[in-house]
Amino acid sequence: MQIHKVIKPEFVEKFTCVGPECLISCCQGWTISIDKKTHHAYLNAEQPEIAALAKENLLRMRKGKSNYSMIKLDAQGQCPFIDENKLCLVHRELGEKALSVTCSTYPRSKTRYADETRHLMTLSCPEVARLVLFDANSMLVHEQDELLAKAKINLIGQRQPVNQIHQVVHLFAWHLLQAPSVNVEENLMALAHFVVYLQRIEFDLYRHFAQAEQYHQQLLNDLAAGESLIHRPSATDSVGLKVRALSVLGSLIARNSGRDGIIREAHQQMATYLNVADSPDLQALADKFATLDNQWQQLCQDSCLSEPHVLRNLLTYKIYHSHFPGVDYSTAMRQVYRLILDYFYVKHLLSLKSLEEVPDRSTILKIVASLAEHTLHSSTIDRRMDKAIDMINAGDDLSCLLLIG
Repeated sequence: MQIHKVIKPEFVEKFTCVGPECLISCCQGWTISIDKKTHHAYLNAEQPEIAALAKENLLRMRKGKSNYSMIKLDAQGQCPFIDENKLCLVHRELGEKALSVTCSTYPRSKTRYADETRHLMTLSCPEVARLVLFDANSMLVHEQDELLAKAKINLIGQRQPVNQIHQVVHLFAWHLLQAPSVNVEENLMALAHFVVYLQRIEFDLYRHFAQAEQYHQQLLNDLAAGESLIHRPSATDSVGLKVRALSVLGSLIARNSGRDGIIREAHQQMATYLNVADSPDLQALADKFATLDNQWQQLCQDSCLSEPHVLRNLLTYKIYHSHFPGVDYSTAMRQVYRLILDYFYVKHLLSLKSLEEVPDRSTILKIVASLAEHTLHSSTIDRRMDKAIDMINAGDDLSCLLLIG
């Protein structure tokens, strides 16, 4: 027997599907894979309507038992098994147990290690996004120990146990992002500073733990005291970097419409606002970015983003979901760069929208969920993001610091 740790954040415990009330349905716009068992169950269902829909809309894929077929969406991009009330016919007529693996598990997933299982939920579900952002306790983590036979542990997966350095770095990062501060951008900067320090000591916490802990505590003290860690360049110094970042993110993310097209629409509005082709003057662009920065400050003071936990929880979710820093410490700064880019993009899209009206919760959740759809649902996104960063950073990953603040 061996102790196996089960880890669940509060938002995982609280999640319940809201069905037709969802802001962006998972039953539209996505390829829905059907496993072999479910495929035949639908074809042979006693309910004539379900059997008929299955025969007409289940397309064989021949990619193994898990991806045995896929559902053909209708002209509006909707799953044909959805009724006029936006409810699932399969769930209604056959019960929850009849749902395919894809439909019954989304937005849930697990990351399994030899010594622990981490429960996850993807932010592409707007209800998950709502819980993460707007529930103050959403990132509280619950841990439970289970006794498992070693044979069962071996079946859980091939991942090695989480090593101590990984655990310590993850906790250090967590505390820096959750620490009280003037604004969340200071937390992001503190995390970047700390990762630079860890790189300097080559992540050797066995020999340098006391010094690392002392430096971590100093960063926490600076955050609590309201001392800014952000170096603010002149108005035009970071303009080129910001324009490149938005341009590359547009090609990587906004080019595809996703389920509802909100990211693509917002990015097109950004392109029109900056109008780089017709207004290449750096000072003019700097003034436009300054306007967006002022809008962001107002949003963080006077909108539903004003509660301190909202943005901190969003960033903390990202490092929990990726289990930062991962097994390859050499990528830690790149992971921070991706985190900063995510924040930078959300900040600027929402700031631009606020020029017309203050974004409400639903708009914020749609943008966060739609961005996650592009960044959390692809096995190649890290590689593509690294290529994007190479196009942005001019050979210096520390350039990401210019995107903060």
